[in-house]
Amino acid sequence: MAAFTLNRRIAQSTGIVMASVLASRLLGFLREWLVAHQIGSNAITDAYYAAFTLPDFLNYLVAGGSLSVIFIPVFTKYLSENQEEEGWRVFSIVATFMGLVLVGLVLAAEIFAPQLAHVIAPGFAPAEKARVVFLTRLMLPAQVCFYLGGVMAAVQYAKARFIVPSLAPVIYNLLIILGGWLLAPRIGITGFAAGVLAGALVGNFLLQVYGAARAGARFRPSLNWRHPGFRLFVRLAIPIMLALSLVFTDDWIIRWFGSYLEPASITWLSYAKTLMRVPLGVVGQAVGVASFPFLAQLYSENKLDELNRTLNTTLRGLTLLLVPVSALTMALSSPLVYLVFSHTRLRAADLNATASTLVFFSVGMFAWAAQYTLARAFYAARDTLTPAVIGTGLTFLNIPVYWLLARRYQHLGLALASSLGIIVYSVVLFVLLNRRTANRDAASLVRFFLKVSASSALAAAVCSLLSGWLKPHIAWQTTHGAFLVLVAASSVGCVLTVVVSKALGVRELDPYLRKLVFW
Repeated sequence: MAAFTLNRRIAQSTGIVMASVLASRLLGFLREWLVAHQIGSNAITDAYYAAFTLPDFLNYLVAGGSLSVIFIPVFTKYLSENQEEEGWRVFSIVATFMGLVLVGLVLAAEIFAPQLAHVIAPGFAPAEKARVVFLTRLMLPAQVCFYLGGVMAAVQYAKARFIVPSLAPVIYNLLIILGGWLLAPRIGITGFAAGVLAGALVGNFLLQVYGAARAGARFRPSLNWRHPGFRLFVRLAIPIMLALSLVFTDDWIIRWFGSYLEPASITWLSYAKTLMRVPLGVVGQAVGVASFPFLAQLYSENKLDELNRTLNTTLRGLTLLLVPVSALTMALSSPLVYLVFSHTRLRAADLNATASTLVFFSVGMFAWAAQYTLARAFYAARDTLTPAVIGTGLTFLNIPVYWLLARRYQHLGLALASSLGIIVYSVVLFVLLNRRTANRDAASLVRFFLKVSASSALAAAVCSLLSGWLKPHIAWQTTHGAFLVLVAASSVGCVLTVVVSKALGVRELDPYLRKLVFW
């Protein structure tokens, strides 16, 4: 009964986060669509995407991008020990101390932006480098908002309050869209960068101040770095702060190598990865965020068997949802890209390049989702070192793969290297985690994954053939025609996936089918 109640709570929390992530991802896609519509795909858009590298790195350097997975176990520890007041004291120390560190780093980055731009995008021409410097300086202050908002979101997650922190990326993307829509006709790509700053201030900071206050947050500025809770936070944060895991560095590496490729390569990669991240974020990120506080609680209470059952259920659900989506995305990438980008400034060459890139990114879609949950299982056990060491080691081992594949296959090679790297990382985490928790159901999970992958691959092959047969008969390079091809082929693919999975004995599909029929 306890396990059922816990799974129900996770499902409810996942539903909240999934709705917000869906809205955020759709707005994120609309944001990229608006860039394509207003600016197109060229050296200017390459500079815009490259300008995110330094701000993202500073956020990563103070563990701002991982606050929820670092601070939640610390705060949960005090809650489980009925020491909530001490938890708020640690919250105040972390926000004060690390916030001041980040402000100092932002100021230094503003000063040395021209020198750092050469490191970020060494292959750019002088005009593009100058544009990177300007846009970087404009967006850097947003990182302070991200960090402080991240601390406040973490305590809300720890208290099982998901709605307000889940709205942060929605507001963020919405204001970028408004900035691009209202300002881009006058000031070009700078309008989008101004939207980044406004979105971070409103969605990631001011809104989280309200949410943290509702959660009972008590903040008093403090620099008591000797506090045991702050020291635990630092001990958990340092591996992530010093690590260079592929999860965080993939975008940076792609932009670095992409700066040497033909103009628009970085933009094609960004558009394709954004499309791949829509289902990935809606399912994988939502499940990872929602389940993490409960995993931390189970570990704190030493309920390892229940933790294993929760993880196994989560990974099976991810497999059933994302493996078929990944396969169908690969099979139908061309009509999908034409559907979403046909009414923009992108030319046929841009659309075809984006579609081909999407195929190679989609190879790693499930691995990206799985690592969200697998890494958080380590973090729930207050072990940030293992994922950091593994991720950093694999990143350095994968850099020659990026280089080799980029030289041979250009932007397509970078997308393939990204997918190969994240697949290896997820497999290693899976093996190490199951050894650590003595998960007796690991072999069954692997068999389940192979069965779903086989049925999805067969369905995708049929969809590809059907799509190829339909294209000469339908004007598929239009929005209406691409939609017809997608609906027809994906409908067949979904039905075939279910039929083959049932034939292979995938019993876990039955509850989903019963819910669908009942609905």
